[in-house]
Amino acid sequence: MMKNNIIQILKIMVFGIAFWFLFLLITYIKKPLNVDLINMAGFYGEKKNSLDMVYIGGSACFVYWEPLKAWEDEGITSYNFAADTVQAESYQYLIKEALKTQEPKVLVIDARAFQYRDGDQPPNEVAYRNVLTGTPFSWNRYRFIEDNVPKTLNESTLSYHFDLIKYHGTTENNPISISFKLLTGNYRNELKGFYFIPKVKKLEKLNFATKNETPVLDETNKILDDLLKYLKTTNQKVLFVVSPYMETVNHKENFNYIESKVTKAGFDFLDTNEYYDKMKLDFNIDFYNFNHVNIYGSEKYTTFLANYLKENYNLLDKSTDSNYKDDWNSLLDNWHTMVDETKAAINDLIESEE
Repeated sequence: MMKNNIIQILKIMVFGIAFWFLFLLITYIKKPLNVDLINMAGFYGEKKNSLDMVYIGGSACFVYWEPLKAWEDEGITSYNFAADTVQAESYQYLIKEALKTQEPKVLVIDARAFQYRDGDQPPNEVAYRNVLTGTPFSWNRYRFIEDNVPKTLNESTLSYHFDLIKYHGTTENNPISISFKLLTGNYRNELKGFYFIPKVKKLEKLNFATKNETPVLDETNKILDDLLKYLKTTNQKVLFVVSPYMETVNHKENFNYIESKVTKAGFDFLDTNEYYDKMKLDFNIDFYNFNHVNIYGSEKYTTFLANYLKENYNLLDKSTDSNYKDDWNSLLDNWHTMVDETKAAINDLIESEE
């Protein structure tokens, strides 16, 4: 009798595990296969403790920092753990995820989320889902949803926990082979989280110089305080960065306030808009809108930031290290092809406009 009961229990357990795995696989089949999903999920395909730098942020990260250029030029291993319109309240969650599998010499955090949260990109469903759909089920993921969705969006959390509720009606299905890799943490993002935008826009450089400080709103300020308090528990070197864009005086006043809080907490802050000339940014060809650079601008930004990281965080050149060189070098041919194609598309746009 006891033996039969044990067998029945084992059968139920096997059925439950199989059902859960099939449910998750179908979920990944139905999720939109976009830059957010592959950037977030691709991070889990990186070898454990293999990254010198992890860049946390939004599009102000993943169209700016070129991990493969940083590798080819300086032997730095890095990844853009980033999703579009990422919100500042996501950062603590993302950093906890990153530190589960990596011990980077430096975490780079896109500071712009603390400024735009109070302005043109407030918290919304899309911003949260961009982060959540590419990350696996965990207590950390559960807590982020429960701590933020009801309070900030005033929504039920069920469809955020179980994405299939949201995406079951999509007409396009992802290939099973890719979905399986996404589910098991074996998906490899060959661009290491970078995203190409074949666009260009002529802009005029703004004068944003000011020493004034204007606080961010109370809720955003609390998010920053909580993040800084958490970071102190990690013993992790951290650099908050403002990537180059058309920064205004009002924005600069916010960043002056943020910088003051960050540095007082013992962390580093860098507004790269103060280094337009050093980066040799060309406002005729290096941007695709007032908020983002294109591939021409990202090359200059990556060169500048890579040198800054090497000088300040003792990042060693791993280009001759047998544990890294074959794996990373194997990605360069495809990288160069995509860079050349994107530049050609931008050049065509410039010529047609002229």
